[in-house]
Amino acid sequence: MTRIALFLLTIFLSAACSPGVPTDTSQPPGWDAQIAAPAAVDVDPSEGTVEVHLEAKLAQLELRPGVTTTVWTYNGQVPGPVIRAKKGQRLRVVLTNHLPEPTTIHWHGVRVPASMDGTPSAQAPVMPGETFTYSFMLLDAGTYWYHPHISSPGQVGAGLYGALIIEDPGERFFGDELVLVLSDISLEDDGSLSAPDAGGWFGDYFGREGDVKLVNGRVRPVVQGRVRQPQRWRMINASRSRVYKLQLPGVSWVRIAGDGGLIDRPQTGSFVLLSPGERAEIMLSPGGEEGARIDVLSLDADRFHTGTPMPPEPLFTLALTAPSPKEPLPLITEPLRTVEAIDTTQAPTRTIELMEKSLDGVGVLGINGKTTSESEPFDVKVNDTEVWELTNTTPYDHPFHLHGFFFQVLDSDGVPPAAREWKDTIIVGPKKHIRVAIHFDDRPGMWMFHCHILDHADLGMMAMFHVLP
Repeated sequence: MTRIALFLLTIFLSAACSPGVPTDTSQPPGWDAQIAAPAAVDVDPSEGTVEVHLEAKLAQLELRPGVTTTVWTYNGQVPGPVIRAKKGQRLRVVLTNHLPEPTTIHWHGVRVPASMDGTPSAQAPVMPGETFTYSFMLLDAGTYWYHPHISSPGQVGAGLYGALIIEDPGERFFGDELVLVLSDISLEDDGSLSAPDAGGWFGDYFGREGDVKLVNGRVRPVVQGRVRQPQRWRMINASRSRVYKLQLPGVSWVRIAGDGGLIDRPQTGSFVLLSPGERAEIMLSPGGEEGARIDVLSLDADRFHTGTPMPPEPLFTLALTAPSPKEPLPLITEPLRTVEAIDTTQAPTRTIELMEKSLDGVGVLGINGKTTSESEPFDVKVNDTEVWELTNTTPYDHPFHLHGFFFQVLDSDGVPPAAREWKDTIIVGPKKHIRVAIHFDDRPGMWMFHCHILDHADLGMMAMFHVLP
């Protein structure tokens, strides 16, 4: 054996035996080739920084089989490239805008400086032909995503969104990993994009759901898996309005993470519920026989509470191959990490009412009696802690999203959550009262909170708060 071959073999064995990394693949070759979104390219060779270049531009893609659609993309793909970095690294993203209108990038769930939040209160729009560089430290491991915060319903609805995965090198192995960006898109019969204001006021008020459901930009894709070998699915709901309620028949699974990384203990359930903007990670172990095909079902979440949900539809398929020669890795049952409770003993309570009203004879949505244009920012100070009581006085669901800061759910109608975790988005049902605790760390600036049904935010269900130094 030559010295070079011996050197390469040593590197390979060292990497294969690293903690948390399996010594051979658990899944069949090419198991995710039909479904995985392409990864972003890191152009910075240094260890401490990941630099990615994103070009926002129009591209022609086949979203509906046999039909080409001109969509809005990052780097010519929907979703945009999966950006991967490690906790503690600096992320630099150079955005060049080749769209026909201004845009920005909001780093959904990521604790960034206010100047990097991508909202109109944080930065000037990136005009067509211009470039802007986002640069910030990555403080928290977890599954996050990025999207515009200018003309959000139209730009997100046209294809502008992508995943950001922040890894913790010391985290245990939960199975071979798959990032799943769930979305939908509205297309006309000829394959062209529906107008972003299609349906007028009705579209704004009820929220636009696309007629084509997508998983990583594909319709009904297939992922392969070995029987009884675990996979880790990182799921993101990047839809404008659609709530995803997923059922996995014949698959054992536990939820291991949410918006802000690992939860304190694994949770079981009969379905995974993701409102727009929410994320969930599950560790799953497929049962069944070799050759079986398991459809992951999209159930109607009935966000209008009609009591007559639509029948389930297959969203994507898990195709089973022969069991691996490795021993099956059992689903995790022990605690995942310690999530310290926010101390609320001296915290004041602030009521946030998600409501609707008539304005000049037109129904609008708002927060605490006011639409976005009517409301004034309120002040908090760095290192303050508050309890926000989220109430919904409308007859349908609203996913509440907080920019810049995580919160912990204290209770929903007096019932504490089954697991303690960090959240930035939570669905608030009609007549619900959800209390959350927020600690405002040392990142002053102007921040936003809103309903993440993006049409609702545009219709007035959005407000601001100012974190003072």
